[in-house]
Amino acid sequence: MSLDAQTSALPLRKTLDAQWEFRQAHKGDWKAVKAPASVHTALLQTGQIEDPFYRDNEEKLQWIENEDWEFQASFNADAELLARKHIEMTFKGLDTYVQVYLNDSLILEADNMFRSWMIDVKPYLRPGPNVLHYYFESPTKKVETAWKELGYELPGGIRTMSRKAQFHYGWDWGPKLVGCGILKLPEITAWDDFLIEQLVVVTQSLTPEKARLVARFQYRSEQSSPTTLILRDGKRKSIEERKLYAGTHQDSIIFDIDDPKLWWCNGMGEPHLYDFAIEAKRGTRLVERHDVRVGIRTIELVQEPDAEGKSFYFKLNGKPVFAKGANYIPQDMFQDRVSPEKYRRTINDALAGNMNMLRVWGGGIYEDDLFYQLCDAHGIMVWQDFMYACAMYPGSGSFLKNAAREALEQIDRLRQHPCIVLWCGNNENNEAWHNWGWQMQFSEAQRAQIWRDYKTLFVELLPNYVANNALGVPYWESSPSFGRANPKSNKEGDSHYWGVWHDEEPFEAFNKKVPRFMSEFGFQSFPEWRTIESFTLPADRELESKVMLAHQKHPRGNALIAEYMKRDYRLPKSFADFVYVSQLLQAEGMRTGLEAHRRNKPYCMGTLYWQLNDVWPVASWSGIDSYGRWKALHYHVRDIFAPVAALPIADGDVLNVFITSDLPESTVVDVQVRAFDFNGKSLSDVETKGLTVSPDSSKLVWKGTFRTILHKEKAENAVIECLVKDTTGKVINRRLYYHTPPRKLNLPVVKVRIDKVEQVNEGYLLYFSTPKLAKNVLIGTQAEGFFSDNYFDLLPNERKTVLFRTETLLDDPKNAFTTRSLSDTYE
Repeated sequence: MSLDAQTSALPLRKTLDAQWEFRQAHKGDWKAVKAPASVHTALLQTGQIEDPFYRDNEEKLQWIENEDWEFQASFNADAELLARKHIEMTFKGLDTYVQVYLNDSLILEADNMFRSWMIDVKPYLRPGPNVLHYYFESPTKKVETAWKELGYELPGGIRTMSRKAQFHYGWDWGPKLVGCGILKLPEITAWDDFLIEQLVVVTQSLTPEKARLVARFQYRSEQSSPTTLILRDGKRKSIEERKLYAGTHQDSIIFDIDDPKLWWCNGMGEPHLYDFAIEAKRGTRLVERHDVRVGIRTIELVQEPDAEGKSFYFKLNGKPVFAKGANYIPQDMFQDRVSPEKYRRTINDALAGNMNMLRVWGGGIYEDDLFYQLCDAHGIMVWQDFMYACAMYPGSGSFLKNAAREALEQIDRLRQHPCIVLWCGNNENNEAWHNWGWQMQFSEAQRAQIWRDYKTLFVELLPNYVANNALGVPYWESSPSFGRANPKSNKEGDSHYWGVWHDEEPFEAFNKKVPRFMSEFGFQSFPEWRTIESFTLPADRELESKVMLAHQKHPRGNALIAEYMKRDYRLPKSFADFVYVSQLLQAEGMRTGLEAHRRNKPYCMGTLYWQLNDVWPVASWSGIDSYGRWKALHYHVRDIFAPVAALPIADGDVLNVFITSDLPESTVVDVQVRAFDFNGKSLSDVETKGLTVSPDSSKLVWKGTFRTILHKEKAENAVIECLVKDTTGKVINRRLYYHTPPRKLNLPVVKVRIDKVEQVNEGYLLYFSTPKLAKNVLIGTQAEGFFSDNYFDLLPNERKTVLFRTETLLDDPKNAFTTRSLSDTYE
């Protein structure tokens, strides 16, 4: 029989199309649901519970974690599918302990939310209707026996026994909603003679003139056969004749790219990506095609001894990178609800904030493929934690075997993404074991055993897998390297600095406690008032109400916000004003830290604040709330992280103005420093022209005494404006500086005018003006949309235009918007 005559159609790959049902195990009737679905969202869909995020419903839903749950899917297997020699079903996103049955035959028992399973289902399928049945066991009850048999209680509690998202068990920014369910739909692969399972393209050597790449692939074949392999890159292709063998094997193709375009992070160049495809032909028939998107880049984590300690920074394509970004947590308590549009918006928000790095935190999830694809496409580097956080984990053979398979699978899945620049073993486990008093509760033998288990996983197993499979991406054992009480924490490694917040140190401590790389620090605020309205009744809208406390998960959160607010602001009388001022407090406090880190480049080479986003509506450290609404912090971050920025700081009676640049080339700027009183009177105006700012640098460019700058005016009545201009005179960065806390400012009572509202293609342009200083102007509306700027200061007689992006057609645009400023919170 000729090869062309044999069955050799392309493999069929598709997501299972089915009708889904759900019920509590062995109870009640099956109810139709849309999948993917977790138990909470399924119950919500079927009207059996109220919104878990509304008011204090979280407390009422704790029974769910102690029950078992069932899902089932009905689908048809047609003759075309059943005719294939091999039919396999891949299960991903199974949360967590589940038995899967196909037509009453047990085909899978899964126990890890972060793994996938491929099952040969051809023996179990039948023509026409088929039923796929999932039985999920209570994740809490499932591990109770093993937890008791452990002989001691590991720090972190019972969650440490399960390979399940740790934040499900509650955190100081998230609810305790321990569920289960189907977070991804099953995928079907049906094939006959040949299948490519994996394709990864590795950079073997790289010069400016040529990149030598190796396409490695794993295949399964029914027979040994001559095969034509075609590697395509756009219009280019290379063809090789090979004999591929029956069974499962690995092979590779070497090819060159002339004048390669490199993948760069945001701000350093284009994140260029190549689209490659490998095709396999037997005779003239195409039997397989596999696509992969590749970025050519090199990455290093540089740690070199110096006079102060040891450096810690990333080199991308041989060039040092100052990392600007945030810690990223899952976008919803229920991953099945996170849409592609929400992923796109989140990464676009990071880009708009001038970020180049996100840290995927270890208490969440290994993110969806789309997240990493978007980071690849937009030049966002990813610091990727393994999913272990703030705990010590068991070291049993079964746990380590499960953890090893999880690690290998995730490394293999993510290794092709150029955005991945670091694999980190865990979040704070090492620091906590040595500095949080955990060891006191254990005997000497227990302490030794727990630490051995830690080292087995994080010092031996994980780094070995990264070294052998992650294509050169470095490994970091634990973040941070040292606790903040250790003097080394500011001299080497990465740092989590929580002296501000937990220890109640003033924001000014950020200027003194500057590390080599800040991978966590933060301050809380409340979400936007509309977000609070979404989960409360009017009677709930008090700081210490039961409902508001249910949405404040830090035990000292409200007290700490109030304490810091008292230091810098006049305490508001209404809760609405308290919410508004909390955002200003967070934004200005975090500005101090973010600017200190940039100003101290190259000693400090990264700043990732806690945290970018939220999993539900809550008072938290985020800069963007769970509805995607920017807080004051994210608007401030956009300016602080500008490629070229003015960073003023007081040194006694002198104002020092630094200019920092993240640009890869030198730039020439003009710097103007001027001061006004709050009525618009000019106090001073000095401009320095033709300053050369070196690439990737921070430099003191101007200094002056406050006496001269303010021209004898009191600091309580004056604002200093620092402008950075390009050679055409265009302002590329503006920073307003006040030489006294806001509570001491003699802010005028002023009403910000909306002079005009103009409809445009993207929404509405709003034109503002004010005769006197208006500090922290907040624009509000009930319409859904996004303001191009908010929480800004409007100088006397300044005119400002803000775009409100929206798809909503407003009935009365002029009266659809409100304004307020800080002086409106004064009595």
